[in-house]
Amino acid sequence: MSGTDERLALSEAGQDKGWQRRENGRVDVYLRARYRVRVIWQGNDVISGASFFDDEMFETYTRDLGKVRAWLKK
Repeated sequence: MSGTDERLALSEAGQDKGWQRRENGRVDVYLRARYRVRVIWQGNDVISGASFFDDEMFETYTRDLGKVRAWLKK
């Protein structure tokens, strides 16, 4: 998707679902209730990886941006 800023799009999608986002360099952390999603970016269009936590317990890891979008739709 040339010209698309995936990081911004993900941030907006998360915000629409009530996720709070903190940005620290290449890392975005999304928080909502007992859930946390940590995304590490390579630029603004590709992720290095992402982790999903439920009540501070690690649940799963992915390198698939589509999977991260699904997590933020919860």
